[in-house]
Amino acid sequence: MTLEKQFDRVMEEAYYLAGKQVDYWANYFIRSLRQKGGLVTAKRMLVPQRGGTAQAGFQRLVDAGRPDLAIEHRVLEERFRTLFTPSELAEAQRRVDALPKHAIRKPVPPEANHPETLAETRTYEEGAVRRVLVSVYERDPAARSACLRKHGVLCAVCEMNFEERYGEIGEGFIHVHHKKPLAACRGDYQLNPEKDLVPVCPNCHAMLHTSDPPLSVEELKAAMDKRATD
Repeated sequence: MTLEKQFDRVMEEAYYLAGKQVDYWANYFIRSLRQKGGLVTAKRMLVPQRGGTAQAGFQRLVDAGRPDLAIEHRVLEERFRTLFTPSELAEAQRRVDALPKHAIRKPVPPEANHPETLAETRTYEEGAVRRVLVSVYERDPAARSACLRKHGVLCAVCEMNFEERYGEIGEGFIHVHHKKPLAACRGDYQLNPEKDLVPVCPNCHAMLHTSDPPLSVEELKAAMDKRATD
């Protein structure tokens, strides 16, 4: 398989990963990929934007806490660098270097992992402030109700139902998780409870937050499936 064909495959894999893990189905991207190939598509996407602003797709992935799924990271892989000009590589690197620190995933130690427990009135460091913003959405009764009307009370990861496990004391009990935490930091963000919130049990909620930005539901499910087959 030629290097260009390998790049086509990697680009298509990135499309499906973004769709499955952060619900971002880049329709224009996949049409271009299938009509013109990955290399032409990537080169077009690497044309600098006026004013140095990020492309909408790149920003969507940043807001979801998954900039690692962006094509810029694929372009910068050592095996593919020869496909691009120095100016294209420089533009990809500029975008990656410009990522805000809070968008770069880092592990969260167990003693700091307490979803839904931060108080909104207290002052925290920058990263924690963003968690408080997320907690506000997760605790909003109207947003929570809209989420549960759409998705029910089964954990989206492990499918646990608290009423089935514990009887009537577990009726209606479930956490909700915000799938796009970094989007909440933008002034133009509008929450869609049916799409942006998902029911999860406390255990799975904590495991999603073992990284900051959090893991996606699909990533955690894949980790559980892998563990079950090991």
